[in-house]
Formats: sequence, C-alpha cells, structure tokens
Amino acid sequence: MKLLFILIFIVSCADIGQRIDTENTIELFDTTTEITIKDLKNHIGFLASDELEGRASGTLGDEMAKDYIQKFFKNASLPTKRLVEIQEHYVPAERKWNLKPEDMTVKTYNIIATIPGNDPILKDEYVIIGGHYDGGAATAAQLRKMTGGDKIYNNADDNASGTATVLELFEKYASENSNKRSLVFILFGGEELGLLGSKYYVENPTIDLSKVQLMINLDMMGRLNEELLYVGGVTSGEGFKEQLQIHFDKTDMNIDAYSNTPHAQDRRYNRLFQRSDHYNFYKKDIPCIFFFTGIHDDYHQPSDEIDKLNF
Repeated sequence: MKLLFILIFIVSCADIGQRIDTENTIELFDTTTEITIKDLKNHIGFLASDELEGRASGTLGDEMAKDYIQKFFKNASLPTKRLVEIQEHYVPAERKWNLKPEDMTVKTYNIIATIPGNDPILKDEYVIIGGHYDGGAATAAQLRKMTGGDKIYNNADDNASGTATVLELFEKYASENSNKRSLVFILFGGEELGLLGSKYYVENPTIDLSKVQLMINLDMMGRLNEELLYVGGVTSGEGFKEQLQIHFDKTDMNIDAYSNTPHAQDRRYNRLFQRSDHYNFYKKDIPCIFFFTGIHDDYHQPSDEIDKLNF
C-alpha cells in the first residue's frame, strides 16, 4: 500500500503529418472518486502495457497515452468545471546534448487540466501538480546487444507511477471542488529526452507563471523501500521545510528531505534535483517540491514492470 500512502500524503500537503487518433478507441475503466490501489493499478496497467511499448516520444504508444490522459481529464462524470488543453511540441528522435532546431522532428505533447479555485482572492494563484508520462526506449545499439527475452521498456515506475498519481490527484480534486487556489495538472512529454516538455511549457505557459505559488513534481513514485521517501526542494520556498515537517511528523515514513542549493551540505542529491521536470520551473524562480522513491536496478531497463511496484 506504499504508493497509495504516498499519494494520500501528497494530498495532505496540498501538426505536421497525419494525427493518429486513438482517443475514440480507448475506454476508461470504471473509476471512483476515492484514491484506491485498484485505480492506481488500472492506470499503470494500461500505461505500462506492452501495447504502448514504453511510451517513447513520437510513437503510437505516446499517442495512446496522450489520448488516455486527455480522456480522463475530460471525464464527463466529474462535476467540476475544468479546462483541458493539449500543447504539441517537437523533440529529437533520440537524446542529444547539443540540440539544434533541425533536430526537433518528433511530435509529442503536454496534456493540461486546470481546475479554477473557489476562494475569491486565492483563485488567482496557482499550484501546479505534474510529472512526465513518456518513457525511455532502448537505443539501436542497446537493441543489438539484447539477445532474446523482453526488449520492451514498459517504464512502470518511470513514470507510469507518477502519471497515475497525477491522474488520481486530479480526480480527487475534480470530484470535491474544494480547492481555494486554482490547480493546474500537467503531464509532460519529452522528459526522457532532456526535460523538453516542461522546458516548452515554461517558455509557452498557459497561465501567468508569476502567480504560481508551488510546482509539485511526481517522478518514480512506485518503489518505496524501507519507508524512505525522498522530498526535494524543501528550501525553494519560504517556510516550506517547516510546513512539510508538520506533515512528515504525522506519517510512519522516513522522509529524506533535501534542499536544492549547489553548496548545501546535502548536495549528494542536487544532481537528481536537476534531472526531472520541476527543475525548469525552479529555474524560473518558482518554488518546487519533488517527490521521488529512489533509483533502483530496473531503472531504464526492460525489467521496470508493474509487478515490481509497491502499491
């Protein structure tokens, strides 16, 4: 029940070419407005299935994942008013260190759902809750070295687990309609190619970024071991560490809360802090909190499967 426990904890803290249209063929499972293990497993079971082949940017699996997320955000059974938007952007076919405009040939997406706030004053402020939905894939060289066995990088933990967490948080808030601030849920494409989805978003925002009070990023949420949860960015906002500690003290988990400054005493995690989508918001002086359950031997391997997740 560990992924479910983390999710509940987070709640307590607050076209070029022909489009492949899969949205009409994707069916959403029966879901509840409560956060449940069943719903998390259903989301991840689809997103990390062999059918989606890892959700690498520009693939049919990427398109299917985007359509699934969009359909879930539009779910007509949820009572709350919301705005669902799709940002198309282009990324390279594989990761490159010195990107040029001509490298950006593959289309992927950011999928965005905004729920207006209910407080007459605070509704003009925003909290962003996000993660990346894309997954990494084996390079041609890696595929040549593989002999038999499973060659699909299903990317269950990285990051179907974070995607499912964002979807369940969205559903909870969209069913309750109790948020004071406006909430923006974003699932980014192109993270595995260099945080490119979040980079595109902060350069082409759908809201006024100066009014964002916090960005919460959920990446690799499914492998909590020894009750240790990594929480990054606790010094990125005034009073964050103290406020978070109140919630930490209410849990049985061991929280490894680390900062984000290059000269901090706990600098061992700073490279990790720079390797996920919140970092592009942080560079825009937006306070960020990064939830993460740690690196493991199945990271970026075909063995990152749903049966390894700790629900």
